[in-house]
Formats: sequence, structure tokens, C-alpha cells
Amino acid sequence: MMRDWLSAQALARPDGAALIIGAATLTYRALHERTAAFAARLAAAGVERGTVVGVLLSNRLEAALAVHAAPRLGVTLALFNTRLTPVELDGQVRAAECRVLVCERDTLPTALAIPSAPRVLCVDPVNDQRLTPINRLSGDSAAYRESDIDLGAPFAIIFTSGTTGMPRGAVLTYGAFFASAMASAYRIGVLPHDRWLCALPIYHVGGLSILLRSCLYGTAVDLWQRFDAPAIMERLRSAPVTLLSLVPTMLYRLLEQPGAAPPPYLRLVLLGGAAAPPDLLERALRAGWPIATTYGLTEAASQVATALPEEVRRKPGSVGRPLIFSRVRVVDEQGRDQPPGVYGDILVQSPTLMRGYLGAAPLDADAWFPTGDIGYLDADGDLWVVQRRSDLIISGGENIYPAEVEQVLRQHPAVADVAVVGVPSVEWGQQVGAAIVLRDPTVSVEEILAFSRTRLARYKQPRLVRVVDELPRTASGKVLRAAVVELLQIAGCK
Repeated sequence: MMRDWLSAQALARPDGAALIIGAATLTYRALHERTAAFAARLAAAGVERGTVVGVLLSNRLEAALAVHAAPRLGVTLALFNTRLTPVELDGQVRAAECRVLVCERDTLPTALAIPSAPRVLCVDPVNDQRLTPINRLSGDSAAYRESDIDLGAPFAIIFTSGTTGMPRGAVLTYGAFFASAMASAYRIGVLPHDRWLCALPIYHVGGLSILLRSCLYGTAVDLWQRFDAPAIMERLRSAPVTLLSLVPTMLYRLLEQPGAAPPPYLRLVLLGGAAAPPDLLERALRAGWPIATTYGLTEAASQVATALPEEVRRKPGSVGRPLIFSRVRVVDEQGRDQPPGVYGDILVQSPTLMRGYLGAAPLDADAWFPTGDIGYLDADGDLWVVQRRSDLIISGGENIYPAEVEQVLRQHPAVADVAVVGVPSVEWGQQVGAAIVLRDPTVSVEEILAFSRTRLARYKQPRLVRVVDELPRTASGKVLRAAVVELLQIAGCK
């Protein structure tokens, strides 16, 4: 057992900056007091110890308060994607067995439309007889000023993004996040005045881990409700932001901003969530941005491996070696270790791994978890991630890696972005399809395919192509490949 992390920091660094939202800064003392009051209001609204509390909030103060209040209330949080429909949320609410759902004004209509919706609490003042107005409630905040944490207890249920199938709820313990925070600190370092800008959603493991790590470190989080490239670029130029977590799409948009030189205080950009295109890495490195490519997954409480900027410059595309406490293997279909440079399935063993999925048997403490990703280890032990196993295209018996086709198509100067998928085919099983975002709309699809034919084998060539304004993505920036398949099928592209 250990003392809850926020109350510990309120004693250790009471006047230190803890949370920055817009122009407002909360110290650790202030955040601690606000959390105690928020926990008391939730308790007064009927939140009971040992239950699961659903959270349907954007990146705002109350979302951070809910995270820090969880151990004091003795509840497990189920963090839900605010972009989902009521029907999509219904299955997740049922699976998590939520007794209460906390929402805000913007997500209230969705919350009330969930068929199995439990009791709905709204953090904003609204006039609705169906709701408990928690902003008008009060309780004994002294009873929620601190708590003990059992590292083996469940802290959060986070649903995987569901880009290739039905989302599954990963049950993550306090201990998983604690081990992840320590491992990350050993790799990227912690400085007393670190300020981590968080534009990743808190319901995503990347956003949640920033809140928890910074609390453990006693450093500050600059919390943004959404990613706004011009505004964030201005913040990076004017404020002492030292750490920044991005997915490749976000980095691309920042580099498109006028005068996108590396900000003066920034010491590290953790780039993950999806494979970074080589040309994007090259552009960022050439401009002097301190890029650290990272590989992680929801089931492992975020980071598994990270390459620091000097390593990225030496091996652009690698995600480096596993973090301390974690081990990585690459195996063939029979579970045998692959030699350096040979593709295989990535397995992870780590104390950061989840307890298990909702409704499934718990993982053994020493289990090797199959990530579902394909990659390889090089001779130095550095990991290279190619793609998801489920994204593999099998056409006429041939294995085709979308990442390889995407890399070639991106080399054409007119291509700004691309997603390659397998589209069902009666004759071939699957055909290669591509959704392309163009920089130059005057360039034809045939011109791009002619370019591709000089660089890829015939069986790897896209057969279905559609030009789109932007690729469909999840809130965390990953391409929704199922949506791309649907776009190509609807269009009947040639």
C-alpha cells in the first residue's frame, strides 16, 4: 500500500504547478483541495465504494479531478470515447457494469440516449429533472483528502480503439501505471520544471498516463481540450513546455505552421500511436525537432519501447529498445524467436501489462502478451514495428504489408497522406486498396500508380484507389482502416 499520489505531492510540492488549463494554473495544493471537494460531491450524489464509474468527459478540469478522485472514492473508472454514438457506448457501459456515468453539457445528449444508461451525473449546470446536479451538491471533503493505494487494485478500464474490430476493455491496475511511469522516467528523464503538454484525450491511455506520470513526478501538465495546431504552436513558442506527446498527424500539422522551428524550451517529443512515415521523420529531424519515436499499447499502460532523439537520427523508423522492466520478443507462427531482421509477431512481457480484458481470464504475472503487431528486432536489439497483424493483406496467397505500399506512395511528391487496406475480393480473397490525400489535385491517380509500378511488385499494386480530403481517424490519430475499406467499396473505385 502507498499514499495516493496527489495527496503525497500536495505535501511534497504544495506550491508547485500541477495543472495548467488555458491561462489558469493550479498548484498541487489547489488541485488536491479541488479533488477532495469533487470526490465529496460524487459521494453525495450516490457514488459507492467498489463500483465502476463511467466517465464521458473531454479534456477539462473535471476529467482530471475524476482521475485523481478515483482512489479516494475507492472506485474504478471506465473511460469512454466522447466521439462514440449511444449505441456504441451501450455495449461498453454494459461490459464495464457502470453504476454511474459522469458527463458534461456537450456529452449529455449522448449519455441520456444510451439504452442501458445508468444514473447520469453532469458536471455542468443544466436544468433536467432526470439528472443529479452535482455542481449544487456538497459533502465532507475532509473525508476525501487522502487514501491508500493498493497497486494490485484496478484503476481504469480503457477500451481499445477498435480500428479493426469490436473494442475490448483493458483493466489496468495502479501498479501497471506506476511501473510505466518509473520505466518512462528511466528512459526519457525527469526535470524539476518539466511541463508536459497533453492534447491526447484522457480517455486514451496516452493522455491518462501523462496525468498520472506528472503527478508521480511532481511536474506540471498543460492540458488541452483538443489539438489546435496554430494555438499549440504559439504555446510552444511562448511557454516553457518541455515535453510533448503527439501522433504523426499532429506532428505533420505542427510542421505545416509558419516558422515551425523547434520551440525554445522543448526537450522531447514523444511520437507514437501509429508508425511515423519516413519522410515526416526526416522533415522533423532536419528542422531540429527532438523526436523520440515510441511504441506502446493500451494493454501495457502506454510505453513499451522508445528511441531517444540521437537514436532516431541514427535509425529513423526504429522505436528503440524496450523500457526497463519490459521485454520484447518477435516470434513466428509456431512461437519460435525470429532471427534479427525477420518479420514476426511482437510479444511483450512487463509489469505494466493489464490485469486482463473484461470478461476474460486474467493474465499470468509472467505472461507473454501477443500485441497483434508485426515487426522485427535488428542485430542491436532495437525494435521496428511494421503494422497490425490484422491489417495484413493476403491477396492470391501472397502476404502484402500495407506499410510497405504506403511508404512507396508517400514518396510521390503529390501525395500528402495515404492509407492502404485490404478490400474483400471473390477472386483474390483481398485486393489492395488505397485512399490518398493529395497535395496537388492536378496530379492524376494514374500518374501516381505509374510511379508505384516502378517501385513495387505487381501483386502489391493498389487495384482500388480513391482520392479523399482527409483520412478517417480515431481520436488518438490512428487511421480507421475499416472506414477506409467502406469508402473504397462504396465508391467502387478502379
